[in-house]
Amino acid sequence: MKKTTNTTGRRMNALFAVSITLLVVVFILLNAVALVLSNRFPLSLDLTANAAYNIGEETKTMLDHFVKPVTIDILAPEQMFTGDAYLVQTMKILEQYERHSSRVTVHYIDYAADPSYAATRPDLKLSEGDLIVSSGDRVKQIPLSSLFNYTPTASGSIIIESSRAEEAITSAIMNVLSGDDVRCGVLVGNGGPEAEAFTTLLVNNYYVLENAVPATDDLSIYDVLFLFAPQNDLSADDIRALDAFLYNDGNYGKTLFYTASVTQASLPMIESFLAEWGVSVGEGSVFETTPERTYQRQPFYAIADFAETHYRDMLVDPNAPMLMPLARPLETIFTVRDHQFTETLLTFGETAAVRPPNASDEFTADDATERGPFPALVLASRRFYEDGLLARQSSIVVSSSHHMLEPIALHNTSLSNSAYLLNMMNDLAGREEGPAITPKSLAGKTLGATSSQVTRLGVVLGGIIPLAILLTGIGVWLYRRYQ
Repeated sequence: MKKTTNTTGRRMNALFAVSITLLVVVFILLNAVALVLSNRFPLSLDLTANAAYNIGEETKTMLDHFVKPVTIDILAPEQMFTGDAYLVQTMKILEQYERHSSRVTVHYIDYAADPSYAATRPDLKLSEGDLIVSSGDRVKQIPLSSLFNYTPTASGSIIIESSRAEEAITSAIMNVLSGDDVRCGVLVGNGGPEAEAFTTLLVNNYYVLENAVPATDDLSIYDVLFLFAPQNDLSADDIRALDAFLYNDGNYGKTLFYTASVTQASLPMIESFLAEWGVSVGEGSVFETTPERTYQRQPFYAIADFAETHYRDMLVDPNAPMLMPLARPLETIFTVRDHQFTETLLTFGETAAVRPPNASDEFTADDATERGPFPALVLASRRFYEDGLLARQSSIVVSSSHHMLEPIALHNTSLSNSAYLLNMMNDLAGREEGPAITPKSLAGKTLGATSSQVTRLGVVLGGIIPLAILLTGIGVWLYRRYQ
């Protein structure tokens, strides 16, 4: 009897030992499988409201379809991308590219400890933290600072407002794969402003920008020319150079972007040139008589409406307004004439008006004689069709507001200025349309409210909610008092 009991006990111990061993083996195998899957598929959950740590569906689609290998070299150790929330977000975004495409390889290179990498890129001025995106012989450099949007604080310091890491990296990948460079000339020597925020936006999206002088430089090498709010008129030779640029030996395919400013005096040569293309730039300053159509209740910072759907429908959020500050009134002289066409892209509303340049200090909105609607942004084109299809086209974009290119408009993610202008430039330059990627903030949703929204919010928070709380309290007191 005792022998039987001992035998049974030994069998139970052996079975227990085998079970524990199998359990440990299964546990190890599950961990190994999980490790392999985590390296190939994103198993973590991004619970942020704007999916800040994940790439968007359009980027994923792009990664699924290209066939050439792409390498992303980060000139910093991986430990650098820890601590700060935006650096962590950048690292997570980089991981997504490698996870969603076997053709993307990400390398972290301790550039400070091993500067020999610079010898492989002698044509680039490298800095620690830069991202170098390459495919074959094509290379694009992304400075670490250009992965973020910035905003000034009340104290005058600059802080990160949002991340544009996905936008910058995806644009760089598309550029090295397509080989699609757009060469732009910024016309100088006319006293105009530099438009640094706008040119930086273009450079960050891999436009090649150079300064150019119409009378002395060969303008034919450029795809796009910019004439930013000139304070001095152009000469007859300058105008002939612009005509030749747009004509392009009959091939057309060129674009001129002109901005007007309320600081300009009369410019008869430029005004006559624009009139030949069907656009007249009026005198005075546009202002809004309705606070709801202004930015922060500043009447000369007017909101413009979309007058066409082509570029509006390219926006991620078509409800985000366009800001056209300190603008001059425009007028289209004709809609169609021979091979010439004018199209209003943006328009000021019916409540807009114009303050004359010679108005006195006593001028009020009721004194305005020129009232909206009138164009805010016009596309003037010369088009030639073959078999019913557009074959050749050159265009002039005329903006009533140079200040639409300033940081207050381009860096504000609650406005459409940045995305709209970039989409328009890509389209006119014949660039393949890339994914529309919204900057991602880690600080919660920014309250970018118009004047009307501010008013309604103030009424709700300062009046309706406190009154509702007061009435609820009185109701509860009365109920308990007379129960």
